[in-house]
Amino acid sequence: MIGIARLGIIGAIVAWTALVGPSSAGILDQFSWARADRIEVNLPWLPFENESRCYDELGCLNITRSWYHLIHRPINIFPLPRSVINTRFILYTKKNPSEGQILNPNVNKTIVKSNFFAERPTKIIIHGFIDTPFSNWVSEMKDELVKHGDYNVVVVDWAGGSLPLYTQATANTRLVGLEVAHFLLQLQKYHGLNPGDIHIIGHSLGAHTAGYAAEKVEGVGRITGLDPAEPYFQGMGNHVRLDPSDANFVDIIHTDGKSILLLGYGMSQPVGHLDFYPNDGKEQPGCELAAGPLIPLTLVRQGLEEASRVLVACNHVRAIKLFVDSINGKCPYIGHQCPSYQHFLDGKCFNCAHGCAIMGFHADSSPGLITHKSNQSENEVTPSNTKENLGAKYFMTTGKDYPYCQRHYRIVINLAHPKGAESWVQGFLKASLHSDRGVIRGLDLTPNNYVRLEHGTTHTTVVTHPVDLGGKIRKVELSWEYDMNVLEPRSLCLFWCNDHLYVKSITVDEMELPTRGKRNIDFKNKLCTPKRDFAEIPNRGSANFYDRCAL
Repeated sequence: MIGIARLGIIGAIVAWTALVGPSSAGILDQFSWARADRIEVNLPWLPFENESRCYDELGCLNITRSWYHLIHRPINIFPLPRSVINTRFILYTKKNPSEGQILNPNVNKTIVKSNFFAERPTKIIIHGFIDTPFSNWVSEMKDELVKHGDYNVVVVDWAGGSLPLYTQATANTRLVGLEVAHFLLQLQKYHGLNPGDIHIIGHSLGAHTAGYAAEKVEGVGRITGLDPAEPYFQGMGNHVRLDPSDANFVDIIHTDGKSILLLGYGMSQPVGHLDFYPNDGKEQPGCELAAGPLIPLTLVRQGLEEASRVLVACNHVRAIKLFVDSINGKCPYIGHQCPSYQHFLDGKCFNCAHGCAIMGFHADSSPGLITHKSNQSENEVTPSNTKENLGAKYFMTTGKDYPYCQRHYRIVINLAHPKGAESWVQGFLKASLHSDRGVIRGLDLTPNNYVRLEHGTTHTTVVTHPVDLGGKIRKVELSWEYDMNVLEPRSLCLFWCNDHLYVKSITVDEMELPTRGKRNIDFKNKLCTPKRDFAEIPNRGSANFYDRCAL
């Protein structure tokens, strides 16, 4: 189990790393002058020539100048001995969902006598830094995978190499990658495993380990990177980190992409065919608890490990929770391709004409992916528009706790500008949506701060809620509260101004699952005030809008 004290080491390690490897280095060194292979002078920590070490049947590793960067990756060392890392492979299937079977690629009978069956898809789980195969999340992911389908679920145990120091752990990932590759090649050679049936799921350092393994096994079907580790990887060449060439399909979930100076542990740069950025991929809802002085009692009840994770790496582990929830969850995580998260929140990339994809376990069923069935596994998928996908970012909003998956609603408020109305007002908006399926009450349309509204224009926002109204909106109740800012004299509204809000109509859209068809909106409703051109909403008042006007 991971204790608070052990996890607390991460902060110190990352703070030290921040002194030499800030994520903003791309700005500081935009022409890559700090790359070691551009430096003519030999420095003490740079190799005079190519250095290499060999590891029996696994092959060799080398450290060349291309592995160095004075800002991104100033230190490189070789892995610890194989006997110290002691990489193990633990198999779970529907026949043994709780008791794992140890598979040794060099001892054939451990595989023959196990429940491993090559015709099944194989899921490989690789944990990250200061983690073990006994962590809660590993067990939860394994259980959800076994529940979902008839899979070979293999947990990679490299706990002997995942402990501090971080620089040593990053080096160890290269050897663990060789171990995983050797394991898969043995299964392919002697037991008929199809590489296209392999799906490797790695968190943090485990994501890059997956890349090292897959680049040695031709035709690996898929890699899922769960918030791949940033320090010593971001800004480096493809051979150093996970990248799209490592497998036929690489999908990434980014949840902790802040600068390492702000203790962000995950990468922000796109490194897959599909890169998802829930909540902009930086600060996750509910993780602000980690900044508080006390551990919430609800987390203590879940165990000390979970509490320590929230305190130290809440954003970093959220990628795991989202993926686990996506395996058997009924609510789909839909990412929208957009230039920025703010564009997405403003409703500018709401429909799938801009590009949509499914985040999580079912990412391989997203539109734009094609299944190759000729001479390959029926489970293998590759992007049909690979070049167009690379570098694209897919955004969505999630909840702060389970269920994280939310339905997205775009609400467009069409403002009137009658005589007597101010040219603009500022304040807070809330709405209640009523449909034949149910009601959503108190939906906050200005969750971050007050909003400035120009009369005679439209205001658009995207909000989320776990409830799927899934039908025609019959009524919207819109509430308004004026906000005065003493630092902005023009916003002061006492006796000489009008603090009312004037609204013509409201339009509500709800996003549908992305499909290959033309229809991407579940419904679009325009609602108006009965027998009036507009509604006048006083400060701290409300007005009702009904589906009695034509679009």
